[in-house]
Amino acid sequence: MRDAWSSHESWVYECLCCFTTWNEEFEVQHIGGGHHEEGIVYEHDGHRCMNPWSDHPCPGCESNNVKAYSAPWTVHVDAPHAQRADDLELVFRLRRLHAW
Repeated sequence: MRDAWSSHESWVYECLCCFTTWNEEFEVQHIGGGHHEEGIVYEHDGHRCMNPWSDHPCPGCESNNVKAYSAPWTVHVDAPHAQRADDLELVFRLRRLHAW
């Protein structure tokens, strides 16, 4: 008996020549053969295509020197807000009491 399921993948590409970055989304169909083998089919815009990490020319300079990332590689983290003086006094008081 064959198992089949699909998933959605988002890939980020970066051209190493002109430093253009862009995202592409793929529908991935997994087909299990029942004997520990699996077939995978990638679709982009409703058409079958090669795997996302190979043969992707840059849309800007058409170079084939492109790096693929399976998820966004940068995470934007905001700096924590400054603490109030009351918070610091409480921390020092708890430390003196060995409560924290």
